[in-house]
Amino acid sequence: MKVAVAGTEEERRLSYRLRFETMCRDLGWLPAQDYAVPEEKDEYDAGQSIIFMAFDDDDNPVRTTRIIMPGVIPLPIEKHFELYPKELVESVHGNIVLGAEVSRFIVPQHQKYKKHEITQALCMALLGKLLIAGASHAYSSADHRFFRLLIIMGFNFAPIGEPKVYMGSKTIPAITNLIVLEDRLRSEKPGLYALLMSGSDRVLNVA
Repeated sequence: MKVAVAGTEEERRLSYRLRFETMCRDLGWLPAQDYAVPEEKDEYDAGQSIIFMAFDDDDNPVRTTRIIMPGVIPLPIEKHFELYPKELVESVHGNIVLGAEVSRFIVPQHQKYKKHEITQALCMALLGKLLIAGASHAYSSADHRFFRLLIIMGFNFAPIGEPKVYMGSKTIPAITNLIVLEDRLRSEKPGLYALLMSGSDRVLNVA
């Protein structure tokens, strides 16, 4: 399996279709009838998002997620959640030089790959891209179960606002300090760190 940045419009459309199948048809978080074609996309996909795809050994798209970079449109976490004051967040998590948001984390079941394995692979790919972009922090509006998984995997997300029901489940607005993660990765896993910082759009291969 490989994880890659969606570099073409067709690869981006593969992501939109996976998002539609999961969010609209499987989970019912968004009404399928609102879409003229079976592709879930929003205003962020027009220019503020970096989309990642995971492909199985037969090159079939099986997972997707994206990073939303700061821009003209406020980040979703800023639009949909009541966050703690920025001064308070920075006093705990450090000065936010550039914060981007992890979004649309779509990990349906697969007969070969375990969910936590591909989740970790996608997270590591996101981390490498964010560090190369100069991001100091990453935000996430995470389902409470996915939030716990991120903690278990060592990504150290912490709440920065009150949870609420959003997109069909209890969701926690959270942040992680990428500089702290980078330092730990550089010292503990230098080989993986070098791979992530290589700048390649073909980010990661997973056995």
